[in-house]
Amino acid sequence: MPVSKMRALRSNLTLGMAALAVALLIAAGAGRGGTISELRLATAAYEQDLVRWEIVHFPQKWLRLAAGAFRSAPGPEERQARAEEFFALGGEIAARRGELERAMAAQAAQDKAASAQDAVAALERRRAALAPDVEETLEAALTNALDELGVIARYGPVRWPPVDFTFEEGGHVLVRSPRGAVVRLQDRLLSAEMSLPRQAALERAVEEMDAGVSAIVVRIGGLATYPAQVTPHTSLHGALSVAAHEWMHHWLAFRPLGRKWAAGGELMSVNETVANIAAEEISDLTFERLTGEAVARPPWQPPGAEGEEEAPRPTPEPGEFDFRREMRETRETLDALLAGGDVSGAEAYLEERRREFTANGFPIRRLNTAWFAFYGTYADGPASGSSPIDPQLRTLRADSSGLAAFLDRAAAIDEVGELERLAREAGWRPDSQ
Repeated sequence: MPVSKMRALRSNLTLGMAALAVALLIAAGAGRGGTISELRLATAAYEQDLVRWEIVHFPQKWLRLAAGAFRSAPGPEERQARAEEFFALGGEIAARRGELERAMAAQAAQDKAASAQDAVAALERRRAALAPDVEETLEAALTNALDELGVIARYGPVRWPPVDFTFEEGGHVLVRSPRGAVVRLQDRLLSAEMSLPRQAALERAVEEMDAGVSAIVVRIGGLATYPAQVTPHTSLHGALSVAAHEWMHHWLAFRPLGRKWAAGGELMSVNETVANIAAEEISDLTFERLTGEAVARPPWQPPGAEGEEEAPRPTPEPGEFDFRREMRETRETLDALLAGGDVSGAEAYLEERRREFTANGFPIRRLNTAWFAFYGTYADGPASGSSPIDPQLRTLRADSSGLAAFLDRAAAIDEVGELERLAREAGWRPDSQ
C-alpha cells in the first residue's frame, strides 16, 4: 500500500477512536431526570433507542473513511457537483410527493399513483447514494471553517471533537409543561415514523395521566447524537446551520455550560442560544468558502448601543401578518395571564391565537404551554417572549474579539445568573434590549 494511503488510513483510524469517545459521552448523557413509569409505558412504542442507533450508525462512517484509503477520492469540483445535486433533489422529491398526495386525494387511477410513487422512490434512492460523499464534503468544509475561526482544537492530525453528522429524517420529541407555567419538563425522544394521528393520541394520553400538564409532539431538524442527525429536507446553508448547531453541543459537552444542559431552565436556554449564535457564524463562513457567496449580516453590536443605530425591523405593510411580532405578543400575553392565575383564560386565548396564525398562513397544530416551553428554549426566537438571554449573549458576543473568545466566555457559565453578570460587565442593561 502506498505511504500516502497508509497515512490516510492511520489518520482515519485515529479520528475514529477519538470520535468513539464523543459517541460514548453523548450516549451516556442521553435523557435527563428520572422517569415516570406511566409516561414511559405510554411512549414505549414510539421511543427512539439512542444506544441502538449509535451501535448501528457510528461504525458506518468510520469504516467508510477507513475504506476510503483504498479508493480514489472525488476531486473538489466533483464533490461540489454532488452536493448541488443532493440539495436540488430535495426540491424534486418535495414536488413529486405533492403530485403523489394530489393523485391519492383525487383517487386517481392506480397506475398514475404508482408512477408518482416510483418517481419519489427513485429520487430518494439517488439522494441516499449521494449522501455519504456530501456528508464528507460538508464535514470537511465545516472543519476548515472552525479551524479558521479558531474554535476547534488541534491534536496532531485530530480536530477535536471531530465534525461528524449523518443525514437522517428528523425525529420527534414529546414535550411537557405545567398548564399554569411555561416550564419544560422531562422530554421523551420519539421516532421519525410517528404519524399525526398517533402524535395527537399520545398527547391526549399524556394529558389524561396528569390534568395539570400540557403536552405536544414536535418534529426536530437535528439531534446531537454522534454522529449528529441532520435533516436532509433543507438547503445547503440550512444543513450547514443545523450541523454547526449540533456540533456546538458536542463541543460544549466538554465544558461547564454543556454539562449543565440537563439542568433545564435558564442554563438549557443559554446552551441552545449559544449554539444558535455560533452556528450563524460557522455556517455563514462555510457556505461562503464552499460557494463563493457571502451571507450578509449586520456587524455585532450590543442591543441599543450608544452611538450606534440599530437596523429597525421592516414595518409590515397594512394588513400584513408579522409572525415574529405576533408570536412575541402572544407569549407576553400568555405570561401575564398565567401570572394572574388565569389558566383557563390563557388556554382559551392560545386557541384563539392558534386559529389566527393558521388563518394567516402559519399552520400551528397545537398551541399550549408545552409549545412555548420547547420553542422558547431558543431565546433568539419570538416564542421566548421578553427573555433577556438573547440580548445578554449578543452583548457578550459584541464585547468579544471573535467567536472563539465569545465561546470561551460563554462556555464557562455553570450557574443561573452568571450570564447576567457577564453581560452587565460587557455593558448590557435591562432597558437596552
